[in-house]
Amino acid sequence: MNNRLKIVMVGGGSVAWVPNIIRDMLLTPSIAGAEFVLLDIDKKAAQLTQAMLTKLAREVGADGAKFVATDRRDCLKGADYVVIAISTGGLDAMAHDLSIPEKFGVYHTVGDTSGPGGWARLVRNFDVFVSLGKDIKRLAPGAVVLNYTNPMTALTDILCRVYDGPVVGLCHGLFENLELFKRLYKLDEEKELAVHYGGINHFFWITRAHAGQTDILADLQKRVQRQSMTQIMNNGYADPMGHASVREVATELFRITGVMPYLGDRHTSEFFPWYITSKQNLKKYKLIRTTIADRRRGRAQAEKYVKSMLTGDIPPNMKRRTRETAADIIDAHSQGKTFIDVGNAPNTGQISNLPQGLVVETAVRVDRNGFTPIGFGALPPVVKGFIDPYAQCLPMLVDACFAKDKQLAMQALRLDPVCAHLNGEQVLELGDRLLGAHRKFITAF
Repeated sequence: MNNRLKIVMVGGGSVAWVPNIIRDMLLTPSIAGAEFVLLDIDKKAAQLTQAMLTKLAREVGADGAKFVATDRRDCLKGADYVVIAISTGGLDAMAHDLSIPEKFGVYHTVGDTSGPGGWARLVRNFDVFVSLGKDIKRLAPGAVVLNYTNPMTALTDILCRVYDGPVVGLCHGLFENLELFKRLYKLDEEKELAVHYGGINHFFWITRAHAGQTDILADLQKRVQRQSMTQIMNNGYADPMGHASVREVATELFRITGVMPYLGDRHTSEFFPWYITSKQNLKKYKLIRTTIADRRRGRAQAEKYVKSMLTGDIPPNMKRRTRETAADIIDAHSQGKTFIDVGNAPNTGQISNLPQGLVVETAVRVDRNGFTPIGFGALPPVVKGFIDPYAQCLPMLVDACFAKDKQLAMQALRLDPVCAHLNGEQVLELGDRLLGAHRKFITAF
C-alpha cells in the first residue's frame, strides 16, 4: 500500500509561486516525501521548476520527494491535495484588464480583485475553474483544495459551488499587518499577538488587537491623529511586487472607521472610487500602479533566479521556510493536528452581518475535518457599508457566469462602486470591450 501523499500544483510552472510553496513542504517532515505533480499548460515551464525542486530536495534532505511535470489533467487522479495558482491568459490577458478600464477613467493599481479589472479577471478564469472543480470531483473526490488565485472571493466561490470537498482560499495580506505589529511592539514571536479580523479578501479589517496587556488599536488611534501609519511604524514594508506602501489610504481609513484595514494600500484602494478614478488622488495618496511591464520584468527575474539555481548554488534563503501556510495546512490535515490560519470560505455565520454563502476572510481552524471558520461576529456599521456593494456584485457575477446571463453580468459591473462615475451606456461599453478582449477564454456569454 502506498502511503505517499500526492500533491498536485496547478500552475506548476510558475516561477513566482511554486519554488516558495513547495520548498516549505520539503522543509516540513510529514510532507517532505510526497509526490509533487507540477501541472501546467506550459510543460517546459513545469520541467524547469521540476529540475530546480529536485536539486533543492536533495540539498535539504528530502530525498524521498518525487516530482512529475505534466500538462495532462488526468494527473489529478488520486490527489490528496490540490494547490491552485494560475491566471488564465497570463499577462497578455491582464494587460487588457488594466488598459481598457483606464480609457474609462479607472486607474487600477493591481486590477485583480474588484472594479472592472477584477470583473474581467473573474470572467476569463470562470471556465477553467469550473472545469478544474469538476475534474477534481471526478478524479480526486475528497481532495483538499487550496486556492491562491485572484479574484480570491469569486474564484473560491466557484470551486465551492462545483466541488463538494474541502476548499479554502489563501492570501498573505494579514501577514503584513501582523509583521508590523511585531516590529512596533518589539515582539519576538507572532503568537504573542491576539488579533480579531474579518471581511473579504484584500478588504479585511482588524477590530481588536492586543500585544500582551497593550490594546494595539487604542494605542494606535491616539498616535494616528498626529502621524501616518508608516511614520508610526517607521517602516515601508514592500509587497511581493517590491512596492513599498506609504499607507496613506490605511491611515485615512483607520481615522474614519476606528478599526484597522489591510495595510496594503494598492489593494484596499481598489474598493473605493475616490482613490483610483482620479489621477490627482493617486498622487495625493502616493499610490503606485503595477504595470504589465513591471510584471514582465518580475517574471523574467524570477525565471532567471530559478535557472541560476540549476547551474550554481542554491542560496541559504531557499532552504528556509517562507511565511506562506500551505505546508502548515497540509501538515495539520494529514497528521490530525490543529492549525489556525486566515482563510477564505463561504459565510455560514462567521460574519453575522454579511450574507450567508458569501466567501469571507476570517480565522479558520484546520484539522482532519477540513476547514472550520471561526466566529468573528458583526463588522462595524461603517465597514459593513463599505463591503456591502461587493457582497452583492461579486456573487452576482458568479451567478451570471453559471447562468450564462450577460445582462446580469453587466448589472454586477454597474453595481461596482468603482464604476460610479460612469453612465449606463459607458458601463455597457466598458463591459463589452473587456468581454471582446477575452472572447477566446469565455463561453458563458
